[in-house]
Amino acid sequence: MHTYEDISSKNWLSKFKDTDTNLGDLAVDVINDTTFPDSTDSNELMKYIRMRTPDKVVHKTLEAAIALYNAASESHDSPFHTEPYQL
Repeated sequence: MHTYEDISSKNWLSKFKDTDTNLGDLAVDVINDTTFPDSTDSNELMKYIRMRTPDKVVHKTLEAAIALYNAASESHDSPFHTEPYQL
């Protein structure tokens, strides 16, 4: 069984591909972009996306996705978290 820590940010984001949201649209774009960095470094990810598109909605969506990923990661590291998220 994989733990949350085993899931890269790129793989985590891909879990949203079937949602009808900006996050889902971003997930599809990331899946189709073979050069998208598989990184957890928010600066690297934001630099990459800003080079790829001037669209501020995409920038804000990635910022929100990074914040959500980090919040989920922190909650899994918490001693109060006892069950894994169902992604």
